[in-house]
Amino acid sequence: MPESSFKGTVKEGFKRRFTVINESDFNKYVPLSLKERFVANLNNVANWIEDGRIQDGKKPFNNYVVINSDEPYIGEVIEILKRHGDWG
Repeated sequence: MPESSFKGTVKEGFKRRFTVINESDFNKYVPLSLKERFVANLNNVANWIEDGRIQDGKKPFNNYVVINSDEPYIGEVIEILKRHGDWG
């Protein structure tokens, strides 16, 4: 199902594949008690994912480059991704 938050953006009609949280927003807007629980749960989830990836013969984790879709150069980035089959 397409992600509703992509409506009106360069990713309109796409399914969500990744969830990114801006850490400065997280630190600024999320109450401390919730942050602590969230981080504990996220670490637990990450451990399960890493173990599963290892069992599947993959590296335990990936690193990603995140580019905000409102950057003035986003069109160039999209064209590069398309050329390499990594858009959509």
